[in-house]
Amino acid sequence: MDKKYIVIILGLLLLTSIFLFFDKSNTVDWSVTYNEEGTNPMDTKVFFEQLPNWFNNQKITKLYTTFYEFEKKLTEDEFYEKRNYISISGDYNIDKPSFESLLNYIKKGNQALIVAHNFPQFMKDTLGFELGYNNVVLSTIKKGAYLNHRNDSLYFTQKNPFGDAFVNDSINVKQLGYSYNEFCEEQSNFVGIPYYNGIFYLHTTPELFTNYQLLEAKKSTYWDHIMSFLPELPVLFEKNIKIDPALNNGPLSFILSKPALHWAFYIALITILIFMLFTAKRKQRIIPIIQPLKNTTTEFVQTVSTLHLESEDYNGIIQKNINYFLEHVRNHFYLPTDNLNSDFIKKLAQKSGKSLDETERLITLIIKMKAHTFSTPDPLKKLNTELENFYKKS
Repeated sequence: MDKKYIVIILGLLLLTSIFLFFDKSNTVDWSVTYNEEGTNPMDTKVFFEQLPNWFNNQKITKLYTTFYEFEKKLTEDEFYEKRNYISISGDYNIDKPSFESLLNYIKKGNQALIVAHNFPQFMKDTLGFELGYNNVVLSTIKKGAYLNHRNDSLYFTQKNPFGDAFVNDSINVKQLGYSYNEFCEEQSNFVGIPYYNGIFYLHTTPELFTNYQLLEAKKSTYWDHIMSFLPELPVLFEKNIKIDPALNNGPLSFILSKPALHWAFYIALITILIFMLFTAKRKQRIIPIIQPLKNTTTEFVQTVSTLHLESEDYNGIIQKNINYFLEHVRNHFYLPTDNLNSDFIKKLAQKSGKSLDETERLITLIIKMKAHTFSTPDPLKKLNTELENFYKKS
């Protein structure tokens, strides 16, 4: 590879590294993911780790599949086992078969706490509630969240610009908590909806359950009292980001879990890609060299001639020249050469365009030489001269 391309690749790698690592240590990721395993401000790891304390160390089960798939795998005893269901997300994107399975589960006497600022329409129709939304203006002014049956309040600074929802008044819901809008109007943000033998608890401010808000608060009584609505039973926790835990044990899991290693891995992939792009442009399939066909006949003649000259076999060369000449006459003038008589001489002179005297002189010389044996080069030279003259003029 040329030095120019090596310099270009190294330059691209340097720019990529600067872009990826520049001021990374001072950058806070405010992405709203509500990931119970994430440590970013808008994740829910702190809340998830407090669940055993709120439920007296009962078993916490993460749902890596939809609730419909989870229910299908339950045995009859497991299905009738009492458990709480908890979900925290921005949009509660449960599919219809899973929601019907959840309804059937809650109907048996279980309870669910679903925290989101948006719910699917079929869920709102089934449980009989509607949502309203306020404009969100992020500022340093703290906002209050209150509970009805306790004199516990939470004052927090809003960081999530994606929705400030509330539940409209309805005969189907019971207000359990509220907040105020910019016009000082009370709006329900925590409600209970009975469903047969169970209860759905809905909270419309998922931001309150994030790492930032739980760590920012001076006390945790607000969340303690919300969780006190649920009985001390095992918990089914609906993962907002569903990744099979078996995938986390793959060969790249450790590399991708460390920021420095996974960026090094990405840079290595980019380096390989750049190398492939440059080498693909510069390298082509090797074109085979086709050697021209050799005139082996000429080589054979040269070899035989050399052998005869080295052995001074002048008579052999004379006889071979005569045979070659007669073969030439047969192939080009279509004359038989069995009898070299006067009739043959006349026909050869006519077809070759040679004079009768020249033709007769050559044939007479050939007849004599065929009948004698020579050991000197002079007869060979004389025959060769006559044959060359004939070939040139015929």
